[in-house]
Amino acid sequence: MLDRRWDAGDWYGRKQVATLELESDAPLGLFDRRLSLQSDWSSRIVFFDIETTGLSGGAGTLAFLAGCGWFEDGGFHVRQFFLVGPAGERALLDALTEIFQSASLLVTYNGRTFDVPTMDTRWAFHRSESPTAVPHFDMLPPARRLWSDAPAGCSLSALEREVLGVYRLRDVPGLEIPSRYFQFLRTGNPAVVDGVIEHNRHDLLSLAALTAHAVWLAREGPDACREASERAGLGRLYENAGDADRAAYAYKLAADSGGPEVRRTALSRLAVLLRRQDRHQESAAAWQSVLELAPRETGALGPLDRRAALALAIHHEHRARNLDLAREYATTLRSESTGRARQDAEYRLRRLERKRTSRGARKDLGFRELDLDYG
Repeated sequence: MLDRRWDAGDWYGRKQVATLELESDAPLGLFDRRLSLQSDWSSRIVFFDIETTGLSGGAGTLAFLAGCGWFEDGGFHVRQFFLVGPAGERALLDALTEIFQSASLLVTYNGRTFDVPTMDTRWAFHRSESPTAVPHFDMLPPARRLWSDAPAGCSLSALEREVLGVYRLRDVPGLEIPSRYFQFLRTGNPAVVDGVIEHNRHDLLSLAALTAHAVWLAREGPDACREASERAGLGRLYENAGDADRAAYAYKLAADSGGPEVRRTALSRLAVLLRRQDRHQESAAAWQSVLELAPRETGALGPLDRRAALALAIHHEHRARNLDLAREYATTLRSESTGRARQDAEYRLRRLERKRTSRGARKDLGFRELDLDYG
């Protein structure tokens, strides 16, 4: 068992450790609705991360290092359990069981698909009941919504640099970790896994810091975001939580401040949101802006452009009653589509032509009646 503590006044990236602790009113339910049903999730939050002998999971994968972190007296405490040999796995599992049973919430990064299933497999191997039924918050899905456009991707190590301002020195790459453990088993030299243990410690504190930062953004709103992509991601979180007004505001800010692709994504989300609120004219204007921002290099429409053209064809046919514009967008769709989408565009064009013919006939009939009355 290895213990390490960061004190409340220590700095981690741009923030002090004391500011990273989640308060009981933190809006975690915005990221995971299941937590809205948990009234006492904040009483004992445990951050959890493992290092394994393989990255694909499965029955043969062994978690040789399990790290748990929690806040205590303002500081952040990390406790790690290292497996010096396979014979000690049962003791490691028993120690983890004790920690999990006292936890009110488990926080992981990709833990729903890797860490927790891996550990469940190990408890099952030892015919023990898994203690992982504790409420679980996986930070990876919210991170993907908020920072999907991060230059280096959404790995925890990439986001700690981009978002938190944390730069590790001489960090062990994740792909190298299993081989270092196997080298330790062969040689018994603890120096070869020192970097792995340090890597795991920092993963836990980075997970706590990233979670705190995401919660801070959700509470402060899109004005606190540093990037337009964050504003767009925050808008999606608000939208999924049913807060349409805050979502619309976040999308508008993102559309006003980002690069072309971020603006187009934000405008498309805004257009859908406005349509649901029966604000059809504003929705059409947003879709029109999506098309105006389309890249012109290839000349072909992408999926988002085709979606915008379809929305505008529907709007001008059924709402604005501008059949000429509706036909223009439908013609564009037909030329840019294949298969069922092309068939739908052709059907729409035939219907529009019938409507235009019918409208012209009614106008002609009106003029003839006028001639009879005043001839």
